[in-house]
Amino acid sequence: MAARTGASVGVAVTITILGLLSVALFVTTMVFYGNAQRARQDLNQARDDYARFVSDAQREHASVRAVVTAAERQNRSVVEHLMLTRAELLNLLTGDQQAPIDAVRQRVATIDGADTMPLFDLIGQRVGRIAQLEERVRVAEADRRAAQAEAEAEARRIAQIEAAFNTRGSQLQGNVSDIMSQLNLTRDRFGEIENRYARDVEQLESRFSGQVSDLQTRVDQLTQENMVLQDQLIRARAAGAGDRVMPRDEAALVDGRIDAVDRAANEVVLSIGRRDKVVLGMTFAVYSSPTDIRIDEVTGEYAPGKAAVEVVRIEEGFSRARVISASEGNPIIRGDVIANAVYDPNKTYKFVVDGLFDINGDGRATRFERDELAALIERWGGTVVDEVTGDLDFIVLGARPVLPPEPGPGAPIAVINEYNRLQREIQRYNDLLAAAEATSIPLLNANRLQTLIGTFPN
Repeated sequence: MAARTGASVGVAVTITILGLLSVALFVTTMVFYGNAQRARQDLNQARDDYARFVSDAQREHASVRAVVTAAERQNRSVVEHLMLTRAELLNLLTGDQQAPIDAVRQRVATIDGADTMPLFDLIGQRVGRIAQLEERVRVAEADRRAAQAEAEAEARRIAQIEAAFNTRGSQLQGNVSDIMSQLNLTRDRFGEIENRYARDVEQLESRFSGQVSDLQTRVDQLTQENMVLQDQLIRARAAGAGDRVMPRDEAALVDGRIDAVDRAANEVVLSIGRRDKVVLGMTFAVYSSPTDIRIDEVTGEYAPGKAAVEVVRIEEGFSRARVISASEGNPIIRGDVIANAVYDPNKTYKFVVDGLFDINGDGRATRFERDELAALIERWGGTVVDEVTGDLDFIVLGARPVLPPEPGPGAPIAVINEYNRLQREIQRYNDLLAAAEATSIPLLNANRLQTLIGTFPN
């Protein structure tokens, strides 16, 4: 009975303890639950606060990680690190750690070029430019100092020159005074000599005036006799023109014919060759018939040939010539005749050549090209003489020389000599033209001669 009573007490105690433990566990559970709720609220609040600083997506950015790492390395919070960094940047930019960022933006906006490149790049560019300008200033300053030193040296040299000039001027002034004295003395002596010579000249003029008058009368008589003789000479030439051997009329100056035409080689075969005294390089005008070689009544010039040929190869009885010009629609054919006013196998023509010629075709007629034409005539068998003689065959006249205005009394001697030379050339030209008109000597100008020989070869 006692044993059962003790067991019952133990069970009751156990139940009581279990009950107390259950109550304690319940209370503890409620306390922990309340704490958990508060912790969850705090966590949510912390997350909301954290999200205001950085979002979950931004936490993965490299820049955010770099900031976090830098803050941890300095044992600072991220916000503290950012605040301190911001203060340092503001201090560097403006010198004021509390300056508003809008004020910084406004100041940056006033910097030229800040809107096109980073501020540090712009600063680096400006620093480089400043360095260049400082270098230029340094060089300019060195040049200025050198120029100043040179100017000072030049000033000293000029001062020395002025001093020497003043000294020399004083010496020359004294010399000029001496020279003026001598000049006055010389002038007086020359006056005496001039008066003496004037008296001598008057005596000589009175002595020889009669002789001068006699000589002038004799000159006039000789001039009149010369004019009579010239007129007789012209008449004699005209009267004897029929007795001497005259060259064939220009309209009948046919020297040969075209025997063959090689159109592929642009060449022709002429009926004259080495035995006919053909010269290499000689040119001929080509006509359809001898009657085509005539003077145009309107222009007074010879009608041009249908073509012109130049001898390139000479054989004994014929020659080959290349065609150097031809007329469209009127080709060279076999049987055409050729003419050259200079060439004649049976006679050596004599020419007088004068005037200005344009042989090279540059549009300027010169005296020198007269010599080229004379050389061409002699090369092709003619003879060039200077005077009109009884056996002259042709007179070839180019353009008449132009006489400039007569030089004044004070003109240089070279100008006066050139004027006198041109006067003599024009007088000779006029004399030759008058001789050609007064006699039967054929007169050729450059155009007529060029037409009859085919062309002036370059």
